[in-house]
Amino acid sequence: MSDDILLEVDDGVAVVTINRPQRLNSVTRTAAHQLAQTLWGLRDRDDVKAVVLTGAGKAFCAGLDLSSEDASSPELRVEGRPRYVVRSPLWGFGDVTRAIVGVDKPVIAAIAGPAVGAGLAFALAADRRIAESTARLSAIFVRRGLAPDCGLSYFLPRIVGLPKALWMVTTGVLLGAQEALAMGLVDEVVEEGRALEAALRYARQFARGASVAVELARRAIYKSLSSNLEEMLLYEEFAGMTAAQTEDAREGLAAFLEKREPNFRGH
Repeated sequence: MSDDILLEVDDGVAVVTINRPQRLNSVTRTAAHQLAQTLWGLRDRDDVKAVVLTGAGKAFCAGLDLSSEDASSPELRVEGRPRYVVRSPLWGFGDVTRAIVGVDKPVIAAIAGPAVGAGLAFALAADRRIAESTARLSAIFVRRGLAPDCGLSYFLPRIVGLPKALWMVTTGVLLGAQEALAMGLVDEVVEEGRALEAALRYARQFARGASVAVELARRAIYKSLSSNLEEMLLYEEFAGMTAAQTEDAREGLAAFLEKREPNFRGH
């Protein structure tokens, strides 16, 4: 793995760090591909129950590195490029968003400093966003003559509502942490230097949780965004029957009957 993306796993929680602090953790095509592959690699790891996504230094992610060769190329040339690049007009940056959702485990974004452009899109794809008081968030695309990408136009109106989403994408307004909290753009604001600590504290509850039930519940919410009531009732029956067959479900019932806290093992 390149030093641009770091991975640490401890106590059931994977910490994935975008490690380009000299560029405010803006990502090149190569870094974005490595980030997506790192996240996909966590999907089937039973020792990982939750993921924290963060950036090194004083930034979360400043989007695409506009100084990179990827951004400065005058055209989207495909000669000599790998297949995963050729098949995507954005050269795979959107795969990071797919992986954040598709990792099938709760993802918590720990945000310090800028989370703008694609960086904001990555944060919005997370299950929960914890921001430091230094955080600055923006759908900055129009200020660079660009259109939203990496799923921002999908998540933003669902999180803050249509009027605020339109305001953000058409003006590129830069929001401080408290403004973002008031809008529901982030879920919690902590002191400078405390976002990762708070994200880890939140994530560790899943290390002690009923992982299959958590993952099925997470899938249900995403499925509901494109399903009708009948489809969701059928899915819930399937998910309920699947979860009921796990050791954790048996432990949960026993703990309830015995009036004690359950000791879930994630199976």
